Amino acid sequence: MSNVSDANGIVRMEVTFRNASDATHADPSDLQLVDAKHQTSPTVQDAPGCSHWARTEFNNGAKLGPLTICFRPASTAAPLTLRWAPDMGFFCCKADLKLR
Repeated sequence: MSNVSDANGIVRMEVTFRNASDATHADPSDLQLVDAKHQTSPTVQDAPGCSHWARTEFNNGAKLGPLTICFRPASTAAPLTLRWAPDMGFFCCKADLKLR
């Protein structure tokens, strides 16, 4: 994740997914932006400059991106956190990455 910015109510960032396992996926519905009031926002693809992408399967060192991932949160005030929660089963994983 790099080049995090916000303008006109849209938070943008460059994201590259890399995989070292036998199989995985990246899906826009697995990503949310959490704002300072703990409200979550899904990705948006309708804003200018935002990548249009869908669930993508990849494996064995493959990568996807860089993609410009965008969100339209209720507030762009810090702190902002990117939440990644892939749909890989009930007992899987969730990662929160602080942006600022």
